[in-house]
Amino acid sequence: MPSPTPAPPVTSRGKPVEAPDRDGDRIAGLFDRAAATYDRVGIDLLPTAGRLLVAHARVDEGEHVLDAGCGTGASLFPAARAVGPRGSVTGIDLAPAMVERVRQQSAEHRLPWLRTYVADVEDPHRAALHAPAGGFDVVTAGMLVSFLRRPDRAFRRFRSVLRPGGRLALSWWGPEAPGWGRVVEATRPFGPGTREEIETAVPGQSPPLTPELVRRLADEAGFASVELYEERLEATFRDTGHWWTWTWSTAARAFWESVPPDRLPAARAAAESALAALRAPDGTLPYVLTANFAVCRR
Repeated sequence: MPSPTPAPPVTSRGKPVEAPDRDGDRIAGLFDRAAATYDRVGIDLLPTAGRLLVAHARVDEGEHVLDAGCGTGASLFPAARAVGPRGSVTGIDLAPAMVERVRQQSAEHRLPWLRTYVADVEDPHRAALHAPAGGFDVVTAGMLVSFLRRPDRAFRRFRSVLRPGGRLALSWWGPEAPGWGRVVEATRPFGPGTREEIETAVPGQSPPLTPELVRRLADEAGFASVELYEERLEATFRDTGHWWTWTWSTAARAFWESVPPDRLPAARAAAESALAALRAPDGTLPYVLTANFAVCRR
């Protein structure tokens, strides 16, 4: 029988948060609430995906990089190390708490060529997309595009700040290993919305990305070529409690926040029951999913 459900590892305690008028503000609020534990629970998926994104983009010494939706720096810091002091890296994110974490780490690691701004790439009045003379060499967008309301506009804006021959490198999550969909099915009755709304978690998200959609968006925005890559990423949860803490540190917390507080223990119990079939003999939960990457050349 599942252990009693503790309070979520944040102050919200599962209570739905009042939604601001703008989708961008709702997403910013979501990631602000996740910032304290985001990428700090012993699961290395995002840092690994960030390093792979920079590698596929072939970021080089002396280049000028814009990291859109920088989060807590999964691709920002690898890019900063790659360009070195002769280059520059500008990170933007609409969640102030995420940007503050990056600024703290940047100061600790003494990276004066790294700058960060609170900005929404989809809002021309708030975004900091001011390119250096001649344009950015690279724009990176790690796990960002699925959260954009109008990815077509974002592709055009990214292309507009790139120099001729510059690259837009983006990533997005692909399928999980077989069996993990049971968790979504088991918990769906406890929250509002369709399966698709639960899986995407954040109101206002665009349709899930596919290689075909990325090619079309890049072509319509005027990019000259697209290179596609796929990587298999693995992680291990110590137990169901570790998984629970991790889900609250990600965008998936939006679903848990939508569950009425008095139903949250039952929702967690349903999830843990579905997870039981995925346990390894030692009690851990192996987790495998696909990360997709695209490099679009201007």
